Amino acid sequence: DYYGNVERTKDLRSVIGNHSLDSSALPSSSSLATRFAQTAQLCSEIFDSPQLVSELTALAGQDIAKAALSIGQVLHTKQLAVSSSGSSSHRAELSSELAEVPNVIPHSENLAIALPELPSIGDPSLASTVFTHRCSAEKAGHFDGRKSYERLEFLGDAYVELVASRLLHQKYPDLPPGKLSQIREMLVRNETLGSFALAYKFDDRIDLPSSYMEGRGAPRKLLVKTFGDIFEAYVAAVILSDQKNGFATAEAWLVQLWTPRLPGNEGYQVPQNKFAKQDLSKKIMGKGIKVEYRVEEEQTVKNEGKIWYTVGAYVTGWGWEDCHLGSGKALSTGEAGIRAAMQALVSPLTAQIGAVKKDHDAKVKLEREQQAAATSSELG
Repeated sequence: DYYGNVERTKDLRSVIGNHSLDSSALPSSSSLATRFAQTAQLCSEIFDSPQLVSELTALAGQDIAKAALSIGQVLHTKQLAVSSSGSSSHRAELSSELAEVPNVIPHSENLAIALPELPSIGDPSLASTVFTHRCSAEKAGHFDGRKSYERLEFLGDAYVELVASRLLHQKYPDLPPGKLSQIREMLVRNETLGSFALAYKFDDRIDLPSSYMEGRGAPRKLLVKTFGDIFEAYVAAVILSDQKNGFATAEAWLVQLWTPRLPGNEGYQVPQNKFAKQDLSKKIMGKGIKVEYRVEEEQTVKNEGKIWYTVGAYVTGWGWEDCHLGSGKALSTGEAGIRAAMQALVSPLTAQIGAVKKDHDAKVKLEREQQAAATSSELG
C-alpha cells in the first residue's frame, strides 16, 4: 500500500464500473461465501479482458495487478479445473507477462530520493509562475492563466513523456511497445513526479489554498496531483528559460532521476540522509506535537543470520492522531528509523501537515507582532 492504494480504488471504479456482476449467476445469500464468489467473478471478468488488464495496470500499477491476479487464481482454484483451456492459458500467459515487467519503484523507501542538483530557471518570471497556484493568481479578481503554473504544466507534461520515451527506447531496444508503455507510465505518474517535487521541497515554495489542509486525508490525491503538476511545470520552465540548452539540461536531469529506478537497477540503494529525523522535526514539530518511531516488523534472513527491522514514523498533532508518515527497512533500528524519516519527508501527508504548521506559525507570529505594537503604543 505504498502509493495509497485505497485512494486509487476511486480511479478503478471507472475501469470496472461498466462490468457489473451478473447477480443471477450468484447465490442470493449475503454470506461470506457469496462475497468470495462475487470477488472471484469480478477478477475473472477483469483478467479475461486484455483491455481491462492494461487499464488496471496503467491506473493501479503492476504490483496491484499481480496481487489481483493472485487473488483471482486462488479464488478460482476449483473453477479453473473445469474452465476452458483458453481462459486458463490466458491467465498463465498474463501472469508470466506481468512477472517480466520489474518494478520501477520496487519499495516505498525508494521514494526517498537521492537527488541530482536541481537545474535553475533562467527567467525570473517563469520561476515565479511555477510556484503560483491558481487561487493566488485569482486574487486580483480575475484569472489570468499566464500567472499560474497550469499552462506550464500542460507543456511540461508533454516534455516529461517525451524524455521518458526517449530514455526507454534507447535503454530497452528489445522490449515491445506495450511493456515500454507500462514502464513509462510508472516513470511519469503523479506519485513518482510528486515525490520528486517533495524531495526538492517544492512544497515550501508554493502557497496552497486552505482547502488543501481540510479533511485530514481526503485531499491526499489532490496533493499528489498538484505536486506532480508543479514538477512538470518546473521542467517546462527550465526548457523555456534557455532556448539553446534548456531541453538538454532538463533531459539530463530527468534521466539522472529515473535511471537508478529502472528495471535492471534493482540493487540501487538510496544513500542515507543522517539528518532526516531533524529535517522531519523541523518541518512538522511544534508545541504538543509528537513524532514516534516504532518497530513494525523484524524479519530474519535464512542462512544469513541477519535481522531486518522495519520502523515506522507516526505523528500525533495538528489534527492527526497516530498517523503513519512512512516506513524504513534496515539492519538496525536506528538506520531503519532514519529511512522512515526519509520516506516521510517525501510523503504528501507530511507536506499537508507542514502546510498546517506553516499557517499556524504565521498566525502566531502575526499575533505577537500585534501584541508588541499594542504594548509599544501604550508605552508611547
